[in-house]
Amino acid sequence: MKAAVKVIIALAVCAAVIFAAFTYVKSSSGSKQGGPGGPGGGRPAAAGGGKAQGAGGNSAGKGGAGMPSQSANLISVRTLTAEITPLQDYVNTTGEIEPTSSVDVFPDIGGKIQSVSVNVGSYVKKGAVLMKVNPSTPGTQYALNTVYAPISGTVTALKVRTGNTVTAGTAVVTIGNVDELQVTASVPERNVASLRKGLKADIVLEAYPGQVFVASIVRISPVVDSSSRTKSVTLEFDKKDGRINAGMFAKVKLYTDVYSGCPVIPETAVLEKSGTKYIYVVNADGATVSQRKITLGNGVDGYVQVTGGVSTGEKMVIEGMNSLGEGSAIREVSAGR
Repeated sequence: MKAAVKVIIALAVCAAVIFAAFTYVKSSSGSKQGGPGGPGGGRPAAAGGGKAQGAGGNSAGKGGAGMPSQSANLISVRTLTAEITPLQDYVNTTGEIEPTSSVDVFPDIGGKIQSVSVNVGSYVKKGAVLMKVNPSTPGTQYALNTVYAPISGTVTALKVRTGNTVTAGTAVVTIGNVDELQVTASVPERNVASLRKGLKADIVLEAYPGQVFVASIVRISPVVDSSSRTKSVTLEFDKKDGRINAGMFAKVKLYTDVYSGCPVIPETAVLEKSGTKYIYVVNADGATVSQRKITLGNGVDGYVQVTGGVSTGEKMVIEGMNSLGEGSAIREVSAGR
């Protein structure tokens, strides 16, 4: 009897084990068949992306992590709205600060400088003694020749000193009116066609690097210097300023032509293919771009006129264009006007 009971118990244990194994296999099969968003399976899908909830395998977020979002395909760009914008051209050159009126003084006769009575910066009145010249030579004796100031003003240049030998054609002193100053500058031959009286210039002096003094052209030389290939221009300051002194070195930014009537764009935004220049323009949908053939005009400081191919109000891509193609989807990170 006891042996029979033991057999029954063993059979019951075996049946329980077989039933448990069958249940596990069935559950695993249901999980695999359910997949992401499918029926059955209580575990999260390994690659389906949604999180399975409960026995129904309800998947949140169709497609899961394996599908890129639409925004991931957008190309970030900066744009500029096409507007009629003038471009101001200019010429950079240098010049010297000089009195508006000055006179070079010459001796009446040649000889050796016996004495000098003035220094640079000395104010002299008309008729004042500037220096004396001894015209004597070995074996001869002549009276000293006195050099007088022909006008009243300030000595701006002293070109000789005691002991120098001069001739009647040697300029020994320059006298000028330092209360009225001008700038004499040279403009390269390639820019002379843009010169005219009244053009404005910004003058910067070494002594005052952060200060800008405004001047205007009052005279233009009628000839081009054959050796330097430049034309001389004279500018006068719009306002008197006691800080400006004759003899100072000037940096001159002379404003010449103004180019107007067209939108402008940074030169870096212009692409070229097989000799054709083009840019990318944002389409009416605001989300895609088209390639647009353009023609260009004058350029200044990295900006160039767009003379054809773009209408005012359109948005032109100025950064990020190297990653674009016809119809590319974009995201504007910033826009300019």
